[in-house]
Amino acid sequence: MKYIGAILAYIWKIYFLLVVMLVIIILYPIQLVLLSNEKYFQTGFKLIRFQAKTILFLIGIRKEVHGSIPNDNNTSYIICPNHSSYLDILLLYAAFPTYFIFLGKKELGSVPVFNIYFKKMNLLVDRANPKAAHQAIKNACEKLKGGTNLVIFPEGTIPTTTPKMKPFKNGAFYAAAETNTPIIPITFKDNYKLLEDDWGFFARTRPGKSRVYIHPPIFPKNEASDLLTLREETKSAIESQLD
Repeated sequence: MKYIGAILAYIWKIYFLLVVMLVIIILYPIQLVLLSNEKYFQTGFKLIRFQAKTILFLIGIRKEVHGSIPNDNNTSYIICPNHSSYLDILLLYAAFPTYFIFLGKKELGSVPVFNIYFKKMNLLVDRANPKAAHQAIKNACEKLKGGTNLVIFPEGTIPTTTPKMKPFKNGAFYAAAETNTPIIPITFKDNYKLLEDDWGFFARTRPGKSRVYIHPPIFPKNEASDLLTLREETKSAIESQLD
């Protein structure tokens, strides 16, 4: 039974990849236009949400959202989720209707076809180049000041120790303190059980329910210790719903 389950799980993972590729390719010509011009970004975002929800439906992932981001058009937020699976990005788009952009790693800009989502609308950071990384955070601060919500995975990458999180990087919390922007911690409780970041034969892979916990905003206090305080409070909030 163990091997039969593993074979079915592997087939499901291949099916997941095929669904993602198909949904992206079908709408690629439209997104190529929408995501190449800033005045169409809002429409492109709505289409990305449709793509994400379509993919989740077809692969049998259903979301269960606890809490919500405050509906305040006058305030931008930094959304900080734990990073446990490639499902995280799909769930972010499916769960949050309000426009946001990502601060992601530079390598995403070189992935064929998929890179249209990161060439213009989202921000990329070169973690190997401290000067470029600092400039990326400055660019992120400008977006926040302009009223755009920003998603930053504070761990940077998916840890091999999931659900135990990696130490948080400081970028999100520097941006929050610098721009006086509240942070919304997000906990993805089940994604690593549904699509583990591992191509091993016995990796956990299956359809099912993904619980998303949206925690109350954490506001900077305009103190010298803001960066460290924000980082620890965000980590504590996320961990409160982790196994």
